[in-house]
Amino acid sequence: MGAEPLDRHDGDGDAKASPLGRGLGDVSHLFLSPKVGEIPARAGVAVPAPVPLRPVPVTRDRLAEILPLDWSGALEDGLRTIDVKVPCHPCGEIDVLAVDRTGKLTIIDFEPTVNDGLLLRGLGHVDWIGRNGPGVQRMCPAPGIDFSLSPRLILLAPQFSPQLRRAMRLLSRPQIQWVRYHAVEAPTGVGVLFEPVTGE
Repeated sequence: MGAEPLDRHDGDGDAKASPLGRGLGDVSHLFLSPKVGEIPARAGVAVPAPVPLRPVPVTRDRLAEILPLDWSGALEDGLRTIDVKVPCHPCGEIDVLAVDRTGKLTIIDFEPTVNDGLLLRGLGHVDWIGRNGPGVQRMCPAPGIDFSLSPRLILLAPQFSPQLRRAMRLLSRPQIQWVRYHAVEAPTGVGVLFEPVTGE
């Protein structure tokens, strides 16, 4: 699953929650620091008991705030953010521009709701990067980027529609990784769990 919450703080999130998907509720206790003293102590030390995670809705701006800069351990080892809200006229903005452990530029676009337009937006950003190579190199002076490699795309959404799941099985280029995210309320604030998706 490769999911891990982020240790960021937030006071929001009182909306009615739906259950976590795909067994995430069963393993949520592995990712949090739970309350102390609910399990009998051993050798004089209180053993923490599991604390359930409660799904919470997030706005697009709030999601942008709680996404990690270093995605290692949360989504993919070696993936790190270079910049956010990268303008690419006339294709709007790239939500997150990152580089993976192979040196490949990685576009991360997200939506807070189910939105089939996410795929078209992401494909437009991949095309823009490919058409503006020299400008992108000047814009991304970070070391370790191999500009000879074609960029890849990661799409984050709370869910993908049946139409997008069909497209998922058909598209072979560009390289696309589909990821469900789950925003959850934890004792330390709102965090995000990531769930990579394959063709369904």
